[in-house]
Amino acid sequence: MADVLNHGGDGGDEPPHEHANRLQADCQTAPAAKKRGPSRSLHLVKLFQSNGKRPLPIDFDTKEGTYLPTGENQKYFSRVVGTHVRQFVHPYFDRWANVPEEQKARATGCIYEFFDVNPRHYSKADYKLIVDGIEDTAARRYRQYKANVNAYIRDKGTAVPYRGLPVDVWEKCIERSSSKKFKEKMVEEREDQTQQASSSGVAVNEHDVVLKVLGERRGHRRSVGRVLRGTSRSHSSTTTLQDQHGTNQSTKATNALKR
Repeated sequence: MADVLNHGGDGGDEPPHEHANRLQADCQTAPAAKKRGPSRSLHLVKLFQSNGKRPLPIDFDTKEGTYLPTGENQKYFSRVVGTHVRQFVHPYFDRWANVPEEQKARATGCIYEFFDVNPRHYSKADYKLIVDGIEDTAARRYRQYKANVNAYIRDKGTAVPYRGLPVDVWEKCIERSSSKKFKEKMVEEREDQTQQASSSGVAVNEHDVVLKVLGERRGHRRSVGRVLRGTSRSHSSTTTLQDQHGTNQSTKATNALKR
């Protein structure tokens, strides 16, 4: 992931600033989603404004080795990641690794503008793992975003673009979801889940089918996230970043900053 800490998303050679007095232009001008968002996003805006529009303090767990957000503001972290991934990354790439660096930088740059992820607070090794963890969170939210788009195509059809996606982006989403390779994976995964459901008595979850086809990153567990080497399953499950507020979050947090 490009190091875009307060660089305005370009990840240049200049050292990152310790603080930013204002959000980069992309973060300020991101258009709002049509759907009304939950109050937590608006609360984040108020916190940011009351802090003089400077990055909010946030800590990361280096002691236990999870490198996940901790502290009072950690509950907003995943929301900001998801909001800007949906805003700036096109949902038709096979995986996060294939997303152009420019799109990644625009999305993750806003994360650093909202939160004071300061390399001076951590060792060089710890900071690298923190940055890797932020990218892992972005990858997970991107995978969920693609699943939502594919579910929309399945349920609503292709006549109206998903949440106002540009026509060229929407056409590529349709092309991907209708490809032979994607359909074959969907059929294969649905058959696997049907077999599991028949033995367990649990109905097939179409959303899980899509998520599985879209792929889980190596070193991750569903509903757990990134698992570090030597970390036990039980420990990981209690310390990972969870998306507690679903996937239908709004972009009001960034749009309101224009006021």
